[in-house]
Amino acid sequence: MNGPPSLSADGRFAGWLSSGSAAPRLVLYDVAARRELSRSGVGAVRCRAFTWTHLPGVGLAVADADGAENWTLYRVRVEAAEWTPLGGGPAVRMQIAGLSEQRPAEVVLSADGRDPSCRDYLRVSLLTGEHVPLLRDSAHSAVYFDRVLRPRLTESVLPDGSRELRHLPAPGTDGEGAPYLRISHEDALTVRILRFGMDGDSLYLVLPDGADGVRLAELDCRPGVPAGRPRTLYRVGGGDFAGVLYAEDTGRPDLFHVEQAQQTCVALDEAATARVARLRSALGTEPVVLERRGGHWLAAAHRPERDVTYALHDPAADETWLLSTARPGQEPLPVECRPATVPLRDGGHAVTYVTRGADARRRGGAGPTVLLVHGGPWRRSRWEYAERRAWLAEQGYTVIEPNFRGSTGFGSAWANAADRQWGAAMQDDLEDALDWAVAEGLADPDRIALLGGSYGGYAVLQMAATTRRELRCVVATSPLTDLVRFLEEPPAFWRTAAPMLRRRIGDPAVPEQRAALEATSPVNRPEGFRCPVLLVHGATDSRVPAEMATRMFMALAQANRDATLALFPDEGHEVVTTGNRNALNALLARYLADRLWEPGPAGTQPDPAGPSVDTTMKLFDSPRAARLAAGRAPNSGAEHGTSPDAQ
Repeated sequence: MNGPPSLSADGRFAGWLSSGSAAPRLVLYDVAARRELSRSGVGAVRCRAFTWTHLPGVGLAVADADGAENWTLYRVRVEAAEWTPLGGGPAVRMQIAGLSEQRPAEVVLSADGRDPSCRDYLRVSLLTGEHVPLLRDSAHSAVYFDRVLRPRLTESVLPDGSRELRHLPAPGTDGEGAPYLRISHEDALTVRILRFGMDGDSLYLVLPDGADGVRLAELDCRPGVPAGRPRTLYRVGGGDFAGVLYAEDTGRPDLFHVEQAQQTCVALDEAATARVARLRSALGTEPVVLERRGGHWLAAAHRPERDVTYALHDPAADETWLLSTARPGQEPLPVECRPATVPLRDGGHAVTYVTRGADARRRGGAGPTVLLVHGGPWRRSRWEYAERRAWLAEQGYTVIEPNFRGSTGFGSAWANAADRQWGAAMQDDLEDALDWAVAEGLADPDRIALLGGSYGGYAVLQMAATTRRELRCVVATSPLTDLVRFLEEPPAFWRTAAPMLRRRIGDPAVPEQRAALEATSPVNRPEGFRCPVLLVHGATDSRVPAEMATRMFMALAQANRDATLALFPDEGHEVVTTGNRNALNALLARYLADRLWEPGPAGTQPDPAGPSVDTTMKLFDSPRAARLAAGRAPNSGAEHGTSPDAQ
């Protein structure tokens, strides 16, 4: 499945994208009959997601034709299999800005303005496709719409990294609207605007609650009036909200998911609490309720050993049944994931996930280990199934995933502890996590590899360039390698957040900060690398330019280091097409196995899958990598792309 299923407005149907190894299909499921009705063709190239609107029979799909995240939105009349692009023009990075049960026949879209750093907002009819401009060339970082799809609040990032919300000025009025709410830099990564109440006079949001907690709160929101004192609806200590649902009759929050080391489903009334308990019993794990429509609940069941399973629950009949699974043919993997609290050198701690396969647990003791570093960095690793982690554990590796400082979901203090600490204390947390894993007898200190993507790619490269630890190899996908270049030339769609980036990472315009950024950019430290490096990047990446990886590769090659670059001409920040994903998995399997596994008894070393033929991947080896490959296997040149023809 490509994304979660969705329930139609009347609750009659569920729908989802099914990609698999063939062309993607849109699946239509009859809820009353409890059976699949049809699988129709998808009328969009590289369709990434589908959801029903509040208009029965009509859905919205999003597609990214070339991997550059230049999103196009399509109206889908599902039963007729009719796909129509919205917006009246070429793709300009469209996004859904507003959907509401109170205006079921409309959707608000945002799209790039004349300046790509600005946004246009359009109200589009789902019946006719006609659109009406609401805002043109908005330079705000966000615009918030109420339940009747009126633009009500604008948000801007101020020079000090704080966030400012203002009321939208009346039509025809020049200047900025009246101030509504100022969110300090210290709270900016924690505060989340959720949605307006049904009457439009209240706003639901997540606010900080002490150093490590959050609270779900309600604020009055009347035109031109500043926000007053928030009314707290629920508090969470040492965690965050992973999702909030709203009562269909009142529009007030009544069910949500609290996430600490794992998720818990919480209801605010006794009847819903009893329903959650029955759903929990039926699924055999903690439910994640995604939607409630037409008298049915759509829920997800997460486990670390298999991809997500989706179920439907009928509270009136007290029945729960399987809808589908993300990977229908997948058997539960023989892996186990457990959360741990890792002590850090400064007295703090990091919630860290340790994942091991059955063979590793049976062998016991320390084994080959992969430190897996999440991207962002303002996001987090989670307990439930993650494809790369589970794949690595199945291959026989112990996987260590620390939620280092800067990870979100653990309170504002933990997020803010990463300010100006790229390449510094954030790296210390990774080193401490590995030291802990070695001390606990989980990681073999002589067989450690690093793997990360985006920010995680930056972190593992910086660690390889600076650590005293002996590493077997480092793998960086879509890595950010030059902090100065990134901050001086951010993607156009991130320019409104540039003050926040400079406050949290560093400001190249300040000489001492520029020097620190240069010193903590791995592209400037190729001589520090002592282990083999594999770089992976998509040429159409719009967040982190592929130049970041190619410059890193050239710097390593010129420093006579062992480096390989895998470039995908038709992929972006993520590798998504089936053939390319298979080729990347095969490359990673070979690369890690060659460097982490000692010769041993048959069956102790993973058997990597063979290379995929349906791929656009291009491999480039540094001269040193080519010499080492030739030494290992005399005929490996053509295989690994080191011959002149292959290059």
